[in-house]
Amino acid sequence: MSRYRTFTAEKQWLPPGNYNTSRLVQFMASRRSCRRFIDRAVERDVLEDLVKIGISAPSGTNCQLWTFTVLPTRKAVKALAGHVSSFYERLNTTAEKTLLRSFLKLIGKGELDAYYHGYYRMVKGALEEWHETGKDRLFHGSTAGIIVGSKPGASCPVEDALLATQNILLGAHSMGLYSCLIGFAVVAMKRDRSIQRFIGMPAEEEVHAVIALGYSDEVYERVGGRKKVTQRYFEG
Repeated sequence: MSRYRTFTAEKQWLPPGNYNTSRLVQFMASRRSCRRFIDRAVERDVLEDLVKIGISAPSGTNCQLWTFTVLPTRKAVKALAGHVSSFYERLNTTAEKTLLRSFLKLIGKGELDAYYHGYYRMVKGALEEWHETGKDRLFHGSTAGIIVGSKPGASCPVEDALLATQNILLGAHSMGLYSCLIGFAVVAMKRDRSIQRFIGMPAEEEVHAVIALGYSDEVYERVGGRKKVTQRYFEG
């Protein structure tokens, strides 16, 4: 593995049981999604190291076919946000057509109707704010980002990418950065491949996660809560 630029990594292997589980759980639970970034650039060396932290994750058959597209500046983030916003403007225009939604639902394609009732108004409000005041409710003012994708041929590309993504989220937290997963951007890029081409991702790659990164003036007093989990055993 390439050397990190912003810190020195311990090279000695840690066998199972040789780490403080309580501290590990505290650290993982302390990472929170940020939706109020400040205007402070993220150093490129930090972004480079986050990618290296990402590829320390496991991958199916050890194929390591993930890809990372780095957005190193607020300008780059805003450029992507503009294209994603254009996608949702078109989607909202389509979703406003009541007869079309009803017809699609009638033939078993209710996705547009579900979007209209679940997200249309929220997205419309965010788009209006974007155009009228410049407020960024998509990337929340983040000054950097990383898009995690995959090349063809991986045995489980989604799992590989999301494992690397989790590593990046935790790595960012340890380095003093805040982060947030931007699911709306993932959906837009999957449905409109011109956005992918715009940022230089080859057409054969698939997008799995978009991570907003930056610094924040938010201060949290406790770890995030969790809903009751569904758990079951199978005894064979």
